[in-house]
Amino acid sequence: MQLLDAASEALLKAKFRTRISPHVLRHAATLSEADAGRLLAQFMPAPQELEDHAGFSDDPLNEEDADIHPFPDVVRKYRSKILYLTSDECPVYCRYCTRKRKTLLSTGHTTTPLDAIGDFLRSNSEINEVIFSGGDPLMLPVAELSERARYFLSLDTVRFLRLHSRAVTTSPALVSDKLIATLAGLRHEFRQKPVAMVLHINLATELSDEAIRKIQELRSIGIPLYAQTVLLKNINDDTDTLAELCMALVREGIQPYYLHQLDRVTGSAHFEVSEPDGRRIYAELALCIPPYMLPRYVRDSKQGKFPLS
Repeated sequence: MQLLDAASEALLKAKFRTRISPHVLRHAATLSEADAGRLLAQFMPAPQELEDHAGFSDDPLNEEDADIHPFPDVVRKYRSKILYLTSDECPVYCRYCTRKRKTLLSTGHTTTPLDAIGDFLRSNSEINEVIFSGGDPLMLPVAELSERARYFLSLDTVRFLRLHSRAVTTSPALVSDKLIATLAGLRHEFRQKPVAMVLHINLATELSDEAIRKIQELRSIGIPLYAQTVLLKNINDDTDTLAELCMALVREGIQPYYLHQLDRVTGSAHFEVSEPDGRRIYAELALCIPPYMLPRYVRDSKQGKFPLS
């Protein structure tokens, strides 16, 4: 891990926020030096973030374009679903975050009244899924998260609710007894409307004992769990590391879902694995693990996800 000099540290501090949860720091201290380095490199500021690279931007997926951005906290790039940005806060700030402009640069989150979004959904009845993202939806107070989830599930046209979170492995305490009871209540109240979670996990070593206990609690109330992973240079860009991750996920009852090519966000070029190298690694991975463990290798865009394999 490249150390920052005082001048670079000051510039980075002024440009991007930094947050590493106490859980991640405690857990990293139990790992080998190499494993701790790969874990922490995802969240530690690096001088390369100050470099400008062609093709990298603050909004690499063009989510701010008016034609897919009906509200400040809603993105609609698919006909049948919306992305609902619940917060700009996370337990950790990933240095490669596609919404770095919001999470690491946040000057305050804009929250649209639920009724306004509800009217939009009613007038676009082909939208049947709401995806809670952010930031991290688990950063919301449980009562507020419950209120928003219940509102969307109560709409006749909404049939599916999905929560995308990094918190289960980076701040497991946020998966509190109150949250578990709330999710169980939603599943009971809206029996015909599945509630699922997608966990952002890049390394098998992120599955601490505490995180595994929380995953087991989520499974015990019937929440389907999926995982999305970002392919990151010098962190998980080799076949053995990805195979270990996929096997660990399945062992804990989590279905590998997406392996993402890096979104080309400002300050993240040092994390990028070239697409040819990514395809090679993915082809090798497909030979190492059973097909049901294999995530889909994709590149995201304004138009949606494109397969790279």
